[in-house]
Amino acid sequence: MTRSLIPSSLLAAVVAAGVAASGCTRSQAEAAPQAPAAAPSPSATGVGAAAPVAAELPRLVFFMNPNGRPCQMQERILEEMSGQLQGRAVVVRYRTTEPAEIVRFEQYGIRALPELLLTDAAGRELRRAPPGIQSPEEVLELVGR
Repeated sequence: MTRSLIPSSLLAAVVAAGVAASGCTRSQAEAAPQAPAAAPSPSATGVGAAAPVAAELPRLVFFMNPNGRPCQMQERILEEMSGQLQGRAVVVRYRTTEPAEIVRFEQYGIRALPELLLTDAAGRELRRAPPGIQSPEEVLELVGR
């Protein structure tokens, strides 16, 4: 294992600035998937929470910049789909505006926004959509109809 010469706090600030500066644009470069150290934290919405097995449901993880138009559009799509996602996945949102959530961007190698990925309940990545706005059909395909 190699150690980074860059302090983790500086790395987090640089990643946050880069992701926020991206303005939620689509990128052709796709980041390599990385397993997180832990499951996504419960900044989850109520989607899927009513299901008795919500703890076992996969997580639809949404990486976003709340100020970017593409991310706002993806947010509306997910809100409109809440009924379709209930019982299939718990939606978890990570925001560039929340300093404590930046570590998740690093763990999953997020380089472009908006980004959706599916994890199991333990936080292990199962599938990832390409960066950019995903249609309702693409979201359903990601969570596995």
